[in-house]
Amino acid sequence: MRVQACEAGSPIAASIVGLNLNSNQMTLLLGDPYRPEIDPKKVTIDIALSSYQNARKLHTEKKAAQQKEQKTICASSKALKSTKMKMKETLKVVHTKAEVMKKRHVMWFEKFFWFVSSENYLVIGGRDAQQNELLVKRYLRPGDIYMHADVRGASSIIIRNKLGGGDVPPRTLNEAATMAISYSSAWEAKITSSAWWVHQHQVSRTAPTGEYLTPGSFMIRGKKNYLPTCQLQMGFGVMFQLDEESLERHREERKVAPMVTAEDNAMHQDDGDDNGISLSESGSEEEKN
Repeated sequence: MRVQACEAGSPIAASIVGLNLNSNQMTLLLGDPYRPEIDPKKVTIDIALSSYQNARKLHTEKKAAQQKEQKTICASSKALKSTKMKMKETLKVVHTKAEVMKKRHVMWFEKFFWFVSSENYLVIGGRDAQQNELLVKRYLRPGDIYMHADVRGASSIIIRNKLGGGDVPPRTLNEAATMAISYSSAWEAKITSSAWWVHQHQVSRTAPTGEYLTPGSFMIRGKKNYLPTCQLQMGFGVMFQLDEESLERHREERKVAPMVTAEDNAMHQDDGDDNGISLSESGSEEEKN
């Protein structure tokens, strides 16, 4: 029948390229009459439906396919954008960690108890008997100060003197004494006590004949310099490394506090003459008549 219709010149019969009567479907090869330059395309229609119903069905299917395509594109775009953001965050974290690991150099004294005094002296203390032994044997230098307390469990403290030596100022001595007392049984017992200090050359690991020094114990020769009773107070701080541009602006910070001399005291007392107070030759205060 189709062959006969084609021979008769029927354009509809010529456009039929497939027929499936089991599903009432027919495949047509249709071109666009308004755009003849476009190649014809195969279109499957339902022969049980009218031309309008077939057109509506095809339009609905096309619209659904376009919506599905658009949703797929949007979902893919969001997934790609989310993946890129996660990758950037991961790379940023890795880069930050790498920078921190690269810039953060662990100093040799960080394995001990340590702090930097208000006058910029490094103060270190042992965490146990073995570290106390190591501190004195390896890190106690000529000019340094050794500090301890007559309290059970007290840490051995070393004040590292600056280049050129000189006397360690009282403020740093008192801060180190607080450390020595705080890292002892006095902290748990809440009992205040005092620490003492000696010079490096007064500390020895050699015991008198017939005696034995346990690890972390030392022989002190000469006078011990006792300090005032310390308060059980400790804190923590954050240290920053300055660049070369900032170094000059902070050069005058954390300096040794100026010592008040007897002459300064006398001048201060002389300034108080207008208040009716003067210094006698014996150094006692007398009231003016």
